[in-house]
Amino acid sequence: MAQDKISQRYARAIFDYLKEEAKTRVLMAELQEFTMIIEGNAELSLVLTSDVYSEKERQAVVEDLVVKAKLSFDAKKVLLVLSIAKRLDHLRAIVERLQLILLESANMVSLSVDTATTLESDEKKKIEEKFQTILGKKVEANYKVDPELIGGLRVTVAGRTYDGSLTGWLSSFEENLISG
Repeated sequence: MAQDKISQRYARAIFDYLKEEAKTRVLMAELQEFTMIIEGNAELSLVLTSDVYSEKERQAVVEDLVVKAKLSFDAKKVLLVLSIAKRLDHLRAIVERLQLILLESANMVSLSVDTATTLESDEKKKIEEKFQTILGKKVEANYKVDPELIGGLRVTVAGRTYDGSLTGWLSSFEENLISG
């Protein structure tokens, strides 16, 4: 719960600071890249999120990583603010919340679509059109192949899941048999 409030506050501040969708999307990509760098190295993560290291040491590491990753001035500024506030451990949640704020501002919603097999572009378009109709908003879909679904697909949007997979149907069938 506390992380939700923290991520919401920082994401809103970043969004208000940038004011432009294009700049926000670029910054989100850079922050995601930085998150992957941190999460891919346990020692680096410890340096950037632990109280063992001083603020100056953390800032020096952030500045060095920004240069090596060729990140923008805006990314550097945001990362230094988060470092000073000891909030780099919330970076992934902040980026996720920033994406939601960006979509809301454009009257859009994000879909997470898990499929049993890779979909063709026309199939993706049909799914997106269907959910635009259902939700009354434009959609931005992220697709992921999950062979465990056996067949069909599962769509998650705004915390709600629409399960049209064979695995979901079998689970529902099993529950109905057990409950009588």
